[in-house]
Amino acid sequence: MTADITRGGQVDAPQWTLADLDLTRIEHDLVRDDWFTYYLCAGASFIETAADLYTNNLVHHFPDPLAQEWLAKRWQQEELQHGGALRAYVEAVWPAVDWEQGYAGFFDEYSRLCTMDQLEDSRTLEMAARCVVETGTATFYTTLHACMAEPVLKQLTGLIRRDEVRHYNYFRSFYQAYQAEERVGRLSVLRALYRRFAEAEQEDAYIGFKHAWRILHPGQSFRDEHFAAFMQEVRERLRPHYPYRMAVQMVLQPLELNRAVQKVAEPLLIRGARRLVFA
Repeated sequence: MTADITRGGQVDAPQWTLADLDLTRIEHDLVRDDWFTYYLCAGASFIETAADLYTNNLVHHFPDPLAQEWLAKRWQQEELQHGGALRAYVEAVWPAVDWEQGYAGFFDEYSRLCTMDQLEDSRTLEMAARCVVETGTATFYTTLHACMAEPVLKQLTGLIRRDEVRHYNYFRSFYQAYQAEERVGRLSVLRALYRRFAEAEQEDAYIGFKHAWRILHPGQSFRDEHFAAFMQEVRERLRPHYPYRMAVQMVLQPLELNRAVQKVAEPLLIRGARRLVFA
């Protein structure tokens, strides 16, 4: 692959580390009893910490050295850093929970589902699907950043959001390079986008929430009703802050619609997203 993956003005931002977060500045009174925020942070920390698993799948799926190097040396490391920072925040605010136990249960279940079989056969289509996943993570952290009052968590979600938007731009650039070689039809791209949109987010959220719930309620039986109640609170607390326009614009980019078509489609899709997101 000869295309420049930094096309479109995409430039790496300076990397941050856990040392940039001063956990001693956490305003515990704002978040200690907010169990909804606990579930969001703990569940996200599990998913991000599993980066080794899904990065290895992608590295084996994409044979070209440029993609492998970026996936293994930059994307994976930043995803793991997200997981480590979220874990540190969870353990600082809710020290009684056994994060290691929760992650072990999460990984045991998640690893059985996160397999090579989930990947698209075409490099182009898998990179299009990755754009959907990165749209989900970028908009998720954008939403958290907008609605969180606790300043350290607000800083952390802002840093992760910046990384996820940049990751999206890299995946989109890889998609464009592969598409220039493979010439996959727009309908096939649309189907790949839809498949990944329909599959990934709810499954990851369910497993992450379940194991965050279990370590908060040791010895109790988890039921689907617990997740349903959590999702109702997601709709009530996050929906007003969700960046619908940003999400639609990001998902549309792999389709490479002409400007006139996109101008007509975008407001219709934004209205649809307002009904479907968090449904």
